[in-house]
Amino acid sequence: MSGIDSGIDSDMVAMLRTSLRHVLTEVSDRPLAQRLDDLGWDEVVTSDPATALQTMFEIKGETLSSAAALGPELARVFAVHAGDAHASGTVVGLASPFGASRLDGDTLHVEATALSVLDGASLLVPLDSRLAVCPSAGLTEAPMTELDENFGAVRVTGIVAAGDVNWIDGDVWPHVVAHGRWLVACELVGIARHVIATAVEYTGQRVQYGKPIGEFQALQHRIASAHALVVGAGHLATEAGRDGDEWTALVAKCMAGSAAEFACTQAQQCYGAIGFTWEHEFHRYLRRTYTLDRLFGDWRSLEHEIGNRLQLTGVVPRIGSL
Repeated sequence: MSGIDSGIDSDMVAMLRTSLRHVLTEVSDRPLAQRLDDLGWDEVVTSDPATALQTMFEIKGETLSSAAALGPELARVFAVHAGDAHASGTVVGLASPFGASRLDGDTLHVEATALSVLDGASLLVPLDSRLAVCPSAGLTEAPMTELDENFGAVRVTGIVAAGDVNWIDGDVWPHVVAHGRWLVACELVGIARHVIATAVEYTGQRVQYGKPIGEFQALQHRIASAHALVVGAGHLATEAGRDGDEWTALVAKCMAGSAAEFACTQAQQCYGAIGFTWEHEFHRYLRRTYTLDRLFGDWRSLEHEIGNRLQLTGVVPRIGSL
């Protein structure tokens, strides 16, 4: 994004991208929050939160950074809307592919995907109409490395007495979901842009029949179609950051997931056999795409949700200038 019409101009965005790329990819035992403090991150976010966060998560996607950025940001939003500053240290638990958390009498059975290890922190678990903030005692954690070993997700299970749970009104959760969908959309756009750029570079280097394969119209059409979808998804992510509403975030997440998957499938056609090898970086971006797409609803299920809402309301909401 350019930073135009925002509190951060384009030159500042360029410098911010350079600094964030270093912070998100450096090998360090220091928590991400401390490294961001060295950049004066709080001042940048205060100046223009939408541009700052979109820039960070796009770069996180471009670099496949394993830095824990999403979890703390979701906890911050939860704390703001819950009216409890101390809740910013909570670990947010999302839907688990192994089942759902459920309340059975006086016992809460926890089954959640956490975006980081608890390390003694409380776990936020969404139920049907309430949110449960559970103490970490009695909960078991196991790394989820099946699809993306560097993503840092953790499966949290356990049994907690209902009396030990801090119950929060469920009206807070849609704010967390909308914010999460926007940030994940930004990260997916970053992945898609990188995948397309590297595929274009590769097609200019690989030669068949005496000329670069990038001169073949079939590949040009594939990359052009993917690029168009990603550009559109990027604009939607920008609008979601500006609007901050649930509908725009829903549409942005849906389109970003679809665009990223499409970019990967088209890039795979450009790479050919080398794209299937473990040595090439492509499989890592594909894995991260599928991992992110399943947070807060994959793009296919969100597409159905969008269609159902449009049918029920009979209204097509306008998204910014789009």
